Amino acid sequence: MRAELRVLPHVVAYEWRKASAFRMGLVIREGLRGVGRPIVALFVYVAMFESSGLRELSGYSLRELLAYLVWTSVIFKCLTDEKSLDIAEQIFDGYITKYLVMPLGFFTLVLGRFFQLTALQVVASSFFWALGAVLLPAYWPYPVSALAFVQALVLVGLGAYCYLLAHFILSCLAFWLDVVWSLLGMFRFVSMFVSGTLVPVAMMPGAVQHAFSYTFPYWTVFAPAELLLGRMSGERWTAGLITLGVWIVALQWLASWVWRRGTERYAGAGA
Repeated sequence: MRAELRVLPHVVAYEWRKASAFRMGLVIREGLRGVGRPIVALFVYVAMFESSGLRELSGYSLRELLAYLVWTSVIFKCLTDEKSLDIAEQIFDGYITKYLVMPLGFFTLVLGRFFQLTALQVVASSFFWALGAVLLPAYWPYPVSALAFVQALVLVGLGAYCYLLAHFILSCLAFWLDVVWSLLGMFRFVSMFVSGTLVPVAMMPGAVQHAFSYTFPYWTVFAPAELLLGRMSGERWTAGLITLGVWIVALQWLASWVWRRGTERYAGAGA
């Protein structure tokens, strides 16, 4: 474990050098990832309020809804997506065998990619948030308090790790299936819906809200955004910590099990 922790910074640096080798590709692929959706959603929300003449929708004013859109977009941009890991491609192409003889755990490389991508997205998200604060100071949202910001940051950090584990598990299904990319795409859409990135969970029926509160996407995106807006009490933060903790334990075990069982049956390209 100590050896792997010493190697981890070098892995992160290697992943950064690899990602930045093509600078324009880095800007388009990572810097602009997830920017289009909130812009489209912005026009949709404004059109909904103007066409209906409503001053409030499911407890959200237009100003609150736009603030929610900003926070969820910033948070979701910091999470890994289906393109963050290339494990499935390496399994199909037969490159995964080189990792089986390395003197350190393969997941160290996954963590290196995770830290590199997360740091990059945090910088990009911070830039876009600061740009919005400069261009639209009268409308731009700020955390309601320092405590809410810290609580939201903790939930996002734990939830981001859940997203990594989920993508790792789905990618490792390539040991058995050839439809991994379809599953990853399905997971992305479902997770966006459950997390409230597409539609605020508070606008959904009570039973749906209750069911979603047991999932990690809910506590990774929706709950932090509501904390930053001051619409969620700090007491629920503890429930979020417990829920995410349970998910991390379960997903970590499943990730180890899937990797171990997959490599035991692995026989090369197309396995």
